[in-house]
Amino acid sequence: MAMTGEQYDALVRLMRGSPESAANKAARLVLVDGLTQAEAVRETGATRSTVSDAVGRYQDADSLVRLVYNVKNSGGKGLRVRC
Repeated sequence: MAMTGEQYDALVRLMRGSPESAANKAARLVLVDGLTQAEAVRETGATRSTVSDAVGRYQDADSLVRLVYNVKNSGGKGLRVRC
């Protein structure tokens, strides 16, 4: 699922994340820049599980925001929401 840098930054602020953390830098590389999680691990030094967890958290948050505001996912995939 791709999102813009502006969308990602907004999610980080809403979730009170630390933009400078390795996990958030890695998640941004995956969700905004299109790198694989393995590439993001190598780029940031974060662990695989940390990157996977961060990517999942921001994908879930993005899906929830889109669901609540009735915005279709531009990637054409179904919404992924865990409650």
